[in-house]
Amino acid sequence: MPLLHRKAFIRQKPPSDLRPDEEVFLCKITHEIFRTYEFFERTILCNSLVWSCALTGRAGLTYLEAVDSERRAKQNLQSFPQSLVVPLLHLAALSRRCRLTELCEDVYAFVKDRFFPGETVDVSGRNGAYVCEVLQVHSPQSSANGTPAANGHAKQTDGDTIVISDSDDETNAFQSPTPQINRRKTTLSRERLKLLFKQHCEPHNGTIVIKPSTVVKYRLSEQTFSQFFPDEPPLFPFSPPSKGGRGEEKLKLLHQREEMAMAKRREKEDREKMKEEQRRRFEVEKQRRREEKEQRKLEKERQEREKLKEEKKKYAERLKLWNKPREDMECEDLKELPSPVPVRTRLPAELFGEALMVLEFLRAFGEAFDLKDEFPDGVSLVLEEALVGSDPEGPLCELLFFFLSAIFQALDEEQEELAKEQAELSEALEDDSEETRSALSAVASLAAAWPQLHQSLKQLDLDSCTLSEILRLHILASGADCNHGNAKLRYQKQGGFTLMDDPCVELRLAEPALLKRLSCTAVYDLT
Repeated sequence: MPLLHRKAFIRQKPPSDLRPDEEVFLCKITHEIFRTYEFFERTILCNSLVWSCALTGRAGLTYLEAVDSERRAKQNLQSFPQSLVVPLLHLAALSRRCRLTELCEDVYAFVKDRFFPGETVDVSGRNGAYVCEVLQVHSPQSSANGTPAANGHAKQTDGDTIVISDSDDETNAFQSPTPQINRRKTTLSRERLKLLFKQHCEPHNGTIVIKPSTVVKYRLSEQTFSQFFPDEPPLFPFSPPSKGGRGEEKLKLLHQREEMAMAKRREKEDREKMKEEQRRRFEVEKQRRREEKEQRKLEKERQEREKLKEEKKKYAERLKLWNKPREDMECEDLKELPSPVPVRTRLPAELFGEALMVLEFLRAFGEAFDLKDEFPDGVSLVLEEALVGSDPEGPLCELLFFFLSAIFQALDEEQEELAKEQAELSEALEDDSEETRSALSAVASLAAAWPQLHQSLKQLDLDSCTLSEILRLHILASGADCNHGNAKLRYQKQGGFTLMDDPCVELRLAEPALLKRLSCTAVYDLT
C-alpha cells in the first residue's frame, strides 16, 4: 500500500448503515465509497505529489504512480534469483554498517566477481556461449598466497575454477576458469540489492541487521557461509553511529521541533474535524431537504400519471365504442351529399384529363410568360374551342402562337445564361453511346441547320399561314446537339435534363405518322 506523507495509508471503510439502493460517490482510484463531497477531496489528494512507494522509498508520486512503483518492485523481487538470496543475506549479516547504501556497496563489491552454487551463468567457449548452472566452487587462492585484501576481503585470482553443468544431469559437469564465466547484468545490481535488503533488514542500535522473521524463514542460523562459498568470510568495515554532545543537542532539538510540529498538526486536525463535522451536518440537512423535495415531486408525478392513465382509459373506452361496427344510418354526424353538377363539354371523355393537365400547367407557370396579357379572360373556354375547332384564325392559332413565342424566349434566355456560366461548366456529359440517341441528335441537327441556310426560325414571321411549317420544323429540330455547351448547361443547371427528356423528341418517336402528315397538312385540319 502506498505511503501518504511517509505514513501508512488506510482506506476508508464503507458506512455500516449503507443501504443497497443508496446513491454514493465511488473513488475508482482507491475503491472507496463516500456519501458527501469528501469524494472530490480524496480525488485531488490521489492526484497530488504527496505519495511514496512503500518498497522503494521513492517519493513525490501520485497514488497511481506509487501503486505502479510497488507493482514493479514486487515483480523485481519475484524475479530475483533464489540461489543468491541466502548467500546475500549471510553477507548482509556480516556487515556492521549503519547506512543501507554502504551495506549495498560492501556486498556488491564482494559478489560482483564471485559465483555461488545453483546460480545460472553464461560460459564462453570456443564454440560460442552456453547457459549453465554452477554446481560447485573450488577454493580460490586468495589470502593464502599473501595477496593483499581489498575492502576487507581478498580479490579473487584468475586461476580459480568452477564446476558447472549445461544440463540437469550432473554427470555432464565440467570445470571452467572464472574469466570465462559471466553473470548477466540484469541479474544483480546495486538497485536490486538495495530493494532486497529493504525487505529483509532493519536498523537496530544504530546498525542494520537482518529481520528476525527473515532469519527464521531462510534458517540463516542453521547455515554457515562456507556452505555457499569455500572461502573465509569477508571482514567488512565498521561505521559506528555519530556520538557526542552536539549530536545529543541536535537530537534533543529535533525532538522538540517534532513535538511542536505534532502539536500544531493535532490542533489543525481538531479544527479540520470541527469544520468537517459542521460540513457533514450541513450536508445531512441539505440531503434531508433534497429528499423531501424529491418525495413531493415524485408524489406529484404519481398523481399526474394516475390522472393521465385514467384519461387514457376513458379515451380508449370511447374510442372502442366509436370503432364498434354499426349501421351507417345510426351515426350521429350524417350529412346530406352535395348534388353533383355535370360537366358539359364538347371534348371526348378520354381527352378530358389531358385538357385539365394543360390548364393546370398554364395556371402554375402562366405568370412566367405573361399569360394574362395574351388571354385576360382566361383560357378555359379558349382551350375547349381550340381543341374542337378548325378555324385558322381561331383560338388554336392564338394558343400555338403563345406556346412557340414562350419556347423561343426560353431558348434565348438559355443562351444568355450559357454565355455567363461557360467557364464554370465542367465536362459532366459523356459522349452519347446509344445508337437511337445519336440518330435522333443527328436528324435534329440536320433539321435545325436547314433553316439557317435562309433564315432562323425565331426570325420568321409567325402568322396563321406559316404556323404549321414553323411548328413542324421546331419539332424536327428539337434535341439538336449543335451546341455542346447547351447540353451541359441543361444537365448541370436544369436537373440532369438530357436529349430523351425533350417532349418533342418523345412526340417524334411516339407519333411519326403525325409528323409526316403535318408536312402536307395544316395543323388546323388535324383536330
